[in-house]
Amino acid sequence: MDVGFETIANRAAGTMPRLGGTVARLGRTAVLIVLAVIVLGAAVLLAVPQWRDAVLPSSTVTLSAGPPAGWRQPSTAAPAQLPLEAAEPAPAPAASELKKAIADLPAGTAGRTGVVVVDPQTGRTLVSSGDRPMIPASTMKLLTSVAVLDTLGADRTFATSALLAGRSTVVLRGGGDPLLTDARTTGRASLADLAAKTAAALKRAGTDTVTLGYDATLFTGASWHPRWTENYQWSVGRISALSVDGGTDTNGKARRDPAAAAAKRFAARLEKAGIGVTSTRSMRTPSDADELAFVSSPPVQQLIEHTLRYSDNTAIETLARHTGVAAHDGADFAGAEQAVRTALKRLGLWRSGMRNDDSSGLSRENRVSPGVLAKAMRLVLTQDGLRSLIVGLPVGGVTGTLYDRFDDARERAGRGVVRAKTGSLRDVSTLAGYLITADGSPLAFAVMANEVTRPLATRDWIDTTVAAWSTCGC
Repeated sequence: MDVGFETIANRAAGTMPRLGGTVARLGRTAVLIVLAVIVLGAAVLLAVPQWRDAVLPSSTVTLSAGPPAGWRQPSTAAPAQLPLEAAEPAPAPAASELKKAIADLPAGTAGRTGVVVVDPQTGRTLVSSGDRPMIPASTMKLLTSVAVLDTLGADRTFATSALLAGRSTVVLRGGGDPLLTDARTTGRASLADLAAKTAAALKRAGTDTVTLGYDATLFTGASWHPRWTENYQWSVGRISALSVDGGTDTNGKARRDPAAAAAKRFAARLEKAGIGVTSTRSMRTPSDADELAFVSSPPVQQLIEHTLRYSDNTAIETLARHTGVAAHDGADFAGAEQAVRTALKRLGLWRSGMRNDDSSGLSRENRVSPGVLAKAMRLVLTQDGLRSLIVGLPVGGVTGTLYDRFDDARERAGRGVVRAKTGSLRDVSTLAGYLITADGSPLAFAVMANEVTRPLATRDWIDTTVAAWSTCGC
């Protein structure tokens, strides 16, 4: 009866069913328009690095990161010549003038801040405000890089090898090369080269079919840090002694087993070179295996240059593992952290309350003071064994993680002048590096902000302050 009544009512209304359909169609159209606006807005948000970094949990730049389309390098003067003694630097500015140049932080922008400026020529602290341990984000990489370079040396390389075990088993042994790639590429070791060399050696021995083993036992322990959340799998690969292309798949997502993935690619390369592969398995390299071929990574100083410029989490964690191995502290996360901590203490870059919970700065349990970061930068500028770190520091408005910074009118003086390591997490923004003032005085600095509620305003505050220091002629 209800249906009959509804039908009679509709007929009496005449056009009501037609109007209802029109309303429904309009409703669907409105929903589609709203969804389209949301998708377009998200695309624009993620396309702009500053905005993307403000909403994503980590501001890590991937290996393929680069300037956006249409971007042009600003025509600004490069920083003064280094080392410092060759530049005849001017005396440091007056501390009072540097303090005056610190920009006003808008209310409600960040809960805690720390600012330290050091004269690298004398070691004298010129500005010190809020100098206490705070979450460093990726400026942790600056300290880790200092520890790595001090422990391993600038020229150390890491080999990825193919060895013959028995008559027909080839073992792909990982040596912890963080930049090992699949295809041939300038300056990096590649599986393509290793497979070609291996195939040639096997053919000379009369072998055309092998089983393939892979060995990633140089490193031990977990490959994923217990305080890294799952959303970090888009910005850091699992740490392995055998990993290719940063341990990520074609979508940039961390592979569950980077060693197995590398072996699969190596098998494909061997087969393409005319060597059949019957099976693949994980194994430890026998002590009596004979080396068929190897490829070597770039030296440590170049690996660090890449790591700092692109804030490569996987690379710095891998280098920290090597530091743990070299220091006999262990080849796992704990060993790496202990070795880095020991090196920092040896260099005088440690204070009460600090903590290195990982080596990349992804962990929110890390604590570093701005004073230690500024002091580390001073060592980089003045000690021969650490100066190669300077090359990798991003340049304001020009390279790496700083290419989109110092873009506002009050910040532009820092373009091409400031060289520094960035650090960004969801509510953290930090910057540590050096600059040469307008009158030729070098300054080492660190600016940190925690409990950030307005990321863009906080970054503007940091960039405006540092740019103001660069114009100092006092």
